[in-house]
Amino acid sequence: MVRNVFGVIAGAIVWMAGFFILATLLAQLWPAYGAHAREWTQSKVFTFTALMACCNLLFWFIGEVGAGWTSAKIARQHAAIWVLAILIGGYLATLHLVLFWSSFPWWYNLGVVIPAIPAVILGSKLGKSLARDPLPA
Repeated sequence: MVRNVFGVIAGAIVWMAGFFILATLLAQLWPAYGAHAREWTQSKVFTFTALMACCNLLFWFIGEVGAGWTSAKIARQHAAIWVLAILIGGYLATLHLVLFWSSFPWWYNLGVVIPAIPAVILGSKLGKSLARDPLPA
């Protein structure tokens, strides 16, 4: 039970940290992206270009896959993965479909919410399949 709870918590931390680390790295490499990100964090005005927004979508997806992978490596039961997936999916649905729907383009909102649960499940499957199939020596 403790491993399952820890797996969910660790997965959630990896999900959030993964996005912010990738976004921070991109902001260092692409100063215009950093300027738009600062504008969002300071005034909640979405000024990202389509390419920048697509980078954000990719970062969320990578974070979700990483969350599922991390949770699968720690948790003993598959139910923990589903708890994590539903928590992340529910959180993002609340933010993007209810609270901030008018703040983002419709395609961005859907692009964040729709792949959330499948990405976590994909990450967990990758974590489990790599554990079962060791690399040949």
